[in-house]
Amino acid sequence: MMVNLDLLNGTSFENLQDFLYFVINYAITISAVVAVVSLILSGFRYMLSFGDDKKIKAATNSLVYSLVGLVLVFIAPTVIKFVINTILAA
Repeated sequence: MMVNLDLLNGTSFENLQDFLYFVINYAITISAVVAVVSLILSGFRYMLSFGDDKKIKAATNSLVYSLVGLVLVFIAPTVIKFVINTILAA
């Protein structure tokens, strides 16, 4: 059973599932860019710490969080597609 909404009339989306895929892909793209930029900035913070232990620890934490975020961004599409297919295509 496909869910149709009057809100989608006049758009290039045929159903709610296509619209959700578009929005999710857009959000994932933005998230991946933010995670990569954060990863690069963390690397610069680490290089510019000049041996200061507090700065090295902060840069390392930032680097770890950026990597975790990047992994989550790449895992998220699989989980989201499963949920959408389970809920909307049932």
